[in-house]
Amino acid sequence: MPRPFQHSLVALLAALAVSAESASALPSPVAAKQSATAKTRLAFTGYVVDQAGVLNPEERQRLTGRLSRLQHDTGHQFAVVIVTSLGGEDVGAFTTRLANRWGVGRKGVNDGVLLLVAPHDRRARIAVGYGLERRLPDAFCQEVMSQRMVPAFAQGKFGLGIEAGVSEIIARLAATEGRDH
Repeated sequence: MPRPFQHSLVALLAALAVSAESASALPSPVAAKQSATAKTRLAFTGYVVDQAGVLNPEERQRLTGRLSRLQHDTGHQFAVVIVTSLGGEDVGAFTTRLANRWGVGRKGVNDGVLLLVAPHDRRARIAVGYGLERRLPDAFCQEVMSQRMVPAFAQGKFGLGIEAGVSEIIARLAATEGRDH
């Protein structure tokens, strides 16, 4: 049975908001098929899954090392996924379903974090498991997105933005380690 995963933040990247008209439009059958295809092909292959190919090898290696150390030191699981497209699906539903399917976070502790970026769709999300909600509240995640990640994304520097967001989240977890348990 999948673990409950609280989705903590939906952020549109910078001034790239979707108009209300296009946001309410139903996805086309092609988009639905692309979404289903993306979901079936999106397998957990490590702490960093870059389906869109936006990270260079050094960025991927740094992120993987940091996320691995976080899990080793705290037990918290944190994964980063960059998808080519959401295929018209809501970013919140997509992220939560993926986090549950991958099993991000320890069973019974629900202490996982999934940072999802869909650069071509101009969407991103930080999903936080119930066990870390008090330590990574929505307001904090919103600030990480708007102050650290979005400015880099707006310049086309996705690796820099993702690394900045990961750094802020890890620093917050380290600063609050031992609290709220």
